[in-house]
Amino acid sequence: MKTTKAIISFVLSLIMVFSSIAVVGVSAADGCDCGHTPMVMVSGFGATTLIKVNDDGSEEVAFPFDASCITKAVTGNISSFNTEAPLDFVKALLVDLIEPIRMNPDGTSYYNLRPVYETVEDTSLEGFKKNDALKYVPYTGSDFLDMERIGKRIGDDHVFNFMYDWRLSGDMIADLLDEYIEDVLEYTGHDRVDIYCLSQGSVAVAQYVYKYADKAQVEDLVFDNPIVEGSNFVSDLLAPADEVIRLDFESILDLLEGILHIETDISEIINVLGMIPSDFDVHGVIDYAAKDLIYPIAKDSPAYIEMIIPSEYDRVIAEYYSNPGNEALVAEADKVRNGYMADVRGTFEMAAEYGIEISIISHTGIDLVTATNALSDGIVDLSTSCGAYCSADGTPFASDYVQKVDNGKNCISPDRTVDISCGYIPERTWIIDGLWHGMIEWAPNSLELLETLFYTDTLTDAWSSARFPQFMQSNDSNSDIYMYFTSTNSLYEVKGGKGQLVIENVSKENDVLIDTVTFEGVSGVVDIAVPVNLRPGEKMTLTVETGKNGYGTITVTYIESDNYINTKTKTEGFSVTDNYSGKLTNATETSVAGNGIFALVIRIILTIANLLRNLVFKQ
Repeated sequence: MKTTKAIISFVLSLIMVFSSIAVVGVSAADGCDCGHTPMVMVSGFGATTLIKVNDDGSEEVAFPFDASCITKAVTGNISSFNTEAPLDFVKALLVDLIEPIRMNPDGTSYYNLRPVYETVEDTSLEGFKKNDALKYVPYTGSDFLDMERIGKRIGDDHVFNFMYDWRLSGDMIADLLDEYIEDVLEYTGHDRVDIYCLSQGSVAVAQYVYKYADKAQVEDLVFDNPIVEGSNFVSDLLAPADEVIRLDFESILDLLEGILHIETDISEIINVLGMIPSDFDVHGVIDYAAKDLIYPIAKDSPAYIEMIIPSEYDRVIAEYYSNPGNEALVAEADKVRNGYMADVRGTFEMAAEYGIEISIISHTGIDLVTATNALSDGIVDLSTSCGAYCSADGTPFASDYVQKVDNGKNCISPDRTVDISCGYIPERTWIIDGLWHGMIEWAPNSLELLETLFYTDTLTDAWSSARFPQFMQSNDSNSDIYMYFTSTNSLYEVKGGKGQLVIENVSKENDVLIDTVTFEGVSGVVDIAVPVNLRPGEKMTLTVETGKNGYGTITVTYIESDNYINTKTKTEGFSVTDNYSGKLTNATETSVAGNGIFALVIRIILTIANLLRNLVFKQ
């Protein structure tokens, strides 16, 4: 049993160190008469499959681990398996799996690795299909935003997945991206491309903009969950030697639910089964796995250094990268820090001069999965992804707080934890609350935002659309319920008085029984008899007396039909203001009528079932 738990811990640590998520996007037409600008997608850390070329010319998958990699590692170590020391076998297995991506102290690859596909022809959707290689493109074949979805709209020969060795420096990758874009333009006959990039891919793309914007070969560029100035997640994994690397397993399991696109509560299952007992030193295992097994092989990656947040950079370099031979590695990573990172806003403003329209979509409302308590999407800090000023501990700003930059717009989030006025490009930054890293295409409203940015010219700035306000709530299915005021499509209520608050069941599988709706702070009175049962996709509209301007919270307690034992709670901050900068809408919603008695009966049945189940468990 202990061996199983240790393996689970090792796997979780690998997931966090080598998270890989890819992205896609499209755009409006440029000068070519085909009517569609080609799109180049740039994925994140670990997303490109790397192939190892052996000395005899043979090739094998180096990363990510496939069945053949695991079989080879198991076969090579099975003879050393000892029932008295089973963890030694796990350690050897992990080292063998990580070994192919070993880096030299100078930041170069120890082995001869290359991306699985590299040419424009092979990395177009047309090429992936021709080579029967769609398995190498994450998300392809999903029902959401992916290469095939885009290909149906602009053509398989106009969608490209830029594949690169994600261990290298952003400066090196920027040069490769420049060559790739040149090839795409020649291949398609267009003058410009659109770029959509995610996570660590944003480092290379931003450096490309810094070095090559004057070539005017990009039209629309969207940064999604970008690591523009690093992430505390990476810095935490490079913790001081005398500190244990700590992970928030509840958050990791929530992230895993999002990656797997399931609504099952994994953490609850683990707790019920007792898979990880309280006396099991999970953090100690992960600390050992990272520092003693993974770091010696993989830490000398320029890309890894580039993702260290500026405030931690000197500390990490002094402790981990001051060894003889690391000088070239640090110098290579510093090309990015002395490039676009030296002046992110200036770089983006310069890009606009050459006709590149940059947009940023960042996420908030979730703690990092590591020790740092920061507003994030679980992996990337909000502050370093878009330049926003954030509440240090997630609590609302003081009532007398004034936004950092007076730009004539209200740039404080409705829950008063984010100030985007000092961001890199606040006029083209959208912030989504409650959506995990890399999950933007799994929430219908953020997916629609992406496609609107690429397919139309209607979003002139972050305040130009009532459909897409600057601050949005996620309506992905893992959020269970989704709340907004009809006048703003956000949690801003304008001018007080009577407002219409919508609560929607966004689960795809479960009924949601709304038990209570309560307000704190700004006075709120709800004219509805709860409980109310909402089927998937159903919504209810509440008339709310919000009173004077100010800040408050809405708390909803509810029960899901697949888990009637536990009552869930969701609290969201909202603001009543006469200083709203976005567009208003007159959209009306239809209330769920005649539901109260029916829901009350369900509530009684579930309560009785709960009591009976508790009696059974006590026997």
